[in-house]
Amino acid sequence: MDKLAEMIWFIMEHYNIDRFIGFGSGAGGNILCRFALSHPDKVEGLILINCTASKAGWTEWAYQKMNIYHLCRGRLTDGVEEYLLWHWFGTKTVDTNYDLVNAYSTYIKHINPYNLGHLIDSYVKRTDLDIVREVLPSKKKAARMIRCPVMLVTSDHSPHLNDTVAMNARLDPTNSTWIKYDCGGLVLEEQPGKLTESLRLFLQGMGYVPSLRKTQLAPRNFEFHYLPRGAASSSSSSKKVDSNPASVYVIGNATRV
Repeated sequence: MDKLAEMIWFIMEHYNIDRFIGFGSGAGGNILCRFALSHPDKVEGLILINCTASKAGWTEWAYQKMNIYHLCRGRLTDGVEEYLLWHWFGTKTVDTNYDLVNAYSTYIKHINPYNLGHLIDSYVKRTDLDIVREVLPSKKKAARMIRCPVMLVTSDHSPHLNDTVAMNARLDPTNSTWIKYDCGGLVLEEQPGKLTESLRLFLQGMGYVPSLRKTQLAPRNFEFHYLPRGAASSSSSSKKVDSNPASVYVIGNATRV
């Protein structure tokens, strides 16, 4: 995984990129975190979906070894397909959104099994990021931390929900936001409107696109509440877009949608 992270450096050199805001899901998010830790001056911010900061557990390692065995021999078995669907969607979407799941089932059949096997093998051999949440200013400089702003995204029914909770506990609360949507595991497919709205707010908070008009990027029936740290019981301000709205709650460095 560290070697994959270092490949980003060559991409930046090729396209003459000085700094960037990274967007990664799952293994891609883990790779971006590694690059941000080794090159903090090159990463402006990170948007991470279903990301983990820890190494693989014994259950994940043992299960994936069987998948890797078949994939590296060119076989996309039913077990591999079931795992990928669970990895992307969890259990809720598999049972409720048949069209989306069937589309991805068709997509799986066109994946190069050999390449996928080696990617999964690299992912299960990942090391812990070894990041810590250091709140004392005198110790922050020496601590191993992700120093750029981070937006960590997951969902109520994501199979990686607990991983993101554990990672959020190790991020700097002054420059990170944890967001949870009410949907299955594949946030990009299931809640694109709400994710777009969160991205806009995240970028504006970093000082980008300050003149961007507050257009309605999320679906209708949407309400935003900002709850300052220590005031989780009542909102200090709210903007109502329509009646009976869905809600986004920002509480300290945690958000629920």
